[in-house]
Amino acid sequence: MNRTTVNINLDHVIGEAHDHLYGANLEHLGQAVYGGVWAEMLRDRKFAGNDYMYKSPSEGLYNVHLGIGIVAPWEAANPDYEAVLFAHDNSDFYTGRQSQRISIRRADGQARGIKQGSLYLESERDYELCLVLKGQGQSLEVQLGDERWQIAELGDDWQSYQRTFTEAGADPKGELTLTIREGTAWIGCASLMPSDHMRGFRADVIAAMRDWAPTQLRWPGGNFVSAYHWETGVGDRDKRPAYLDPAWWLWESNDVGTDEFVDLCRLVGAEPVLTANMGNGSPEEARAWVEYCNGDASTEYGALRAANGYEEPHDVKVWFVGNEQYGNWQVGHVDAETYAASYIEFARAMRDADPELTLIGVGTPVDLYAHWNEIVLPIAGQEMDLFSLHYYSVRTEKQPVTPDPDEIFLPKMAAWHEVRGMLDDTLAIVDQHSPKPLPIAFDEWNTYVNAKGPNFIEKYNLADALYTGSIMNLCLQRADRIHYSAIYHLTNVMGCYLIAPLYNWEEIHLGRRGGWVPVDTGDNPARPAVIKMPATLVLELMTHHRGRQALQTTVDCGTFASPAAGTMPAFDDVPLMNAATTLDADAKALFLSLVNCAVDEPMDVSITGVEVETDVDMYCVSGASPLATNTFEAPDTVAIEHQTMPLDQLQLPPHSFALLVLRLK
Repeated sequence: MNRTTVNINLDHVIGEAHDHLYGANLEHLGQAVYGGVWAEMLRDRKFAGNDYMYKSPSEGLYNVHLGIGIVAPWEAANPDYEAVLFAHDNSDFYTGRQSQRISIRRADGQARGIKQGSLYLESERDYELCLVLKGQGQSLEVQLGDERWQIAELGDDWQSYQRTFTEAGADPKGELTLTIREGTAWIGCASLMPSDHMRGFRADVIAAMRDWAPTQLRWPGGNFVSAYHWETGVGDRDKRPAYLDPAWWLWESNDVGTDEFVDLCRLVGAEPVLTANMGNGSPEEARAWVEYCNGDASTEYGALRAANGYEEPHDVKVWFVGNEQYGNWQVGHVDAETYAASYIEFARAMRDADPELTLIGVGTPVDLYAHWNEIVLPIAGQEMDLFSLHYYSVRTEKQPVTPDPDEIFLPKMAAWHEVRGMLDDTLAIVDQHSPKPLPIAFDEWNTYVNAKGPNFIEKYNLADALYTGSIMNLCLQRADRIHYSAIYHLTNVMGCYLIAPLYNWEEIHLGRRGGWVPVDTGDNPARPAVIKMPATLVLELMTHHRGRQALQTTVDCGTFASPAAGTMPAFDDVPLMNAATTLDADAKALFLSLVNCAVDEPMDVSITGVEVETDVDMYCVSGASPLATNTFEAPDTVAIEHQTMPLDQLQLPPHSFALLVLRLK
C-alpha cells in the first residue's frame, strides 16, 4: 500500500488562481472547426478546390477522369464525357474566384450533375439546405437522401434558394445530388446543416462543452493565424472567399470568423481570446481588428461590426501578439530582434484602438531558438503584459513507428516532472532578462505521441488525464507567476472532444505542393456524436470546483522510475503524487486536486495543516488501467465518480485523479 501526506498551509497564499488558467485552444486545422464544432455537413461548399484530371496519377489518351472539372470531393452524378461537361469556372463565380459549372452537351433526357456523399442522415433530424445558383431558365433537381425537390426555373443572375428537408430518411452514407437535363447551370455555393444547429454550431458539441465551460478560448491559432486575415472572415458567409491556407495546406471555407467565434464563446460561457497575425499581417490590420471587436458603432470598424449584425462590442480584452514567430513552420517567421521590434509596433497600434488590452508576447521554453527570450525581453518586455510559453511533452509523433501504448503510458504520467523543471528554468530566464516582473501564459501544452496530419487525431487515455491534472497543478503551484493556461486542443485535433463522423483525407496535388481534402467518412462511419476524452473530465472538475486563492501545498510520498521516450529523458525519481489547493474563503472551502501516479496500488492520503470537517466530497477520474479511454462505442468507460468519505479513510484508486472538497471548521 502506498501512503502520502499532503500538507496545506492556510497562511501561505501563493497568489490568485486566475480565471484564465482553465482554457483551451481552437485552431483551424484538420477536423477541429469544419466537420467538428461547426455544423456544416458539406465539404468544400464553395467549390474552391481542384478537380481530379486522370483516373490514375499520370495522364494518357485513355485515362481521362469522368469527373474532370468537378471540384473534389464533389463527384459526378450520371457522368458521360460526351453528354455533359463540368468546369470549375474561374470567369463566372459568386464567391472567391471559382464556381461549379454543369453544361449539358447532348440533351438526351437524362439528369446529370454533381453529388456529394458521406452525409450521415438521421430520420429524426431535419436539414436546412441553401443553394446559390444561376442558369438558363431550366429546372434543377435536388435530392437529399429519400427526399426530392425541384427548382422550377433558374434565372440568369445569382439567386439563393432555401429548403428544409424533413423526410430525407436515415442513411449513414447519404448523398446530396444536384442535376439538370438541359443547358448550363452554375452553383456558386451550397450549405447543408441540421436544423437544430446553434448559430451554426453543432448542438451536441455545444452541450458537451457546456459541461466543462472553459473559462477562455484562444483562436484562430496556432500556426493558422500566421496567414489569417480577419477582414475576409466577416460579413455574409456565402460571400467570404475560401482559400488554401498556407500554414497547414488545408482548404479554408472562411465560414467561422470573428463573429462566429465570439458566438461560440458566448454559447459555452468562455471568454474570447484572439491572436494577431504577425506572419503576413500588419500593425494596421491588427489595430483594425481590435476596433472591429471593441469599438463602438461610431468608429469605422465598429460600424462594420454593427452592420454585420453585432451592435454591441465583442469586448475582447486579451490578445496574443503573434504565435511562435521563432519557428520556420510559421508563415513569416523572423529572428528575435525583428520580432521584438515588430511587437512594439503591433502593441502600440492595437492599444491605440483600445488602451485597456492585455497583450501577450511570444516566448520559448527556457531560452531555446537562438536565445530568443534573452534577446526579445530587453527590447519589448516593457510593453508586454504576459509572456507566452508553448511546450508539448514526450513527442514521438515524428518517429517512423509510434510506440505501443504499453510503452508510453509511464512517460506520459512522468512528463509533468520534466515540465516542472522547464517552467522554473523559464521563469528564471524571464526574471533575468525582463525589464519588469512578467507573468507567464502557458497557452499551448499537451502530450504529443501519434497525432499526424492532416487530421492530427491523438489516442488519448487515462495516462493523458493524469498528465493534464499534473500540468494544472503545476500552474496553480505557480499561480503568482502563471496567469494563463490553455490545453491544446479543444476538438478532434489532439482534442478534448472527439466528434463523429470523422473524415478520410486525400492529398490533391496543386503543383508546388498538395492540399488536403476530406473526401469521405469510410464504409462504416460512426453516428454523429461527441465524446469526452479522459483529460476533459479532469478539466471539468478543476474548473467547476475551485477557489480564488492558491495555497502552498506540499506532498510527502514515494517515487517511481520512467523510461525515456521521444524527446523526454528517463527519470528515476518522479513523485508518485502531486497536488494543488485553492481556497474559497467566503465558502470556507478548500479544493484539493490530487494526481496518483501509482500504477498498481491505491494511495492512502493523510491531510495535515488544516482543520476540516470529517466528511470529504471526492470526485474521481479513474479506470481499469492507465490505457483506459472513451470511444464512440463506449463513451463512458472513463467517467467522473462522486462519493463522500471520512477524512481518515481517504484512499485514491491506482492511476487516478481526484478533486477533494474540504470544508473548513
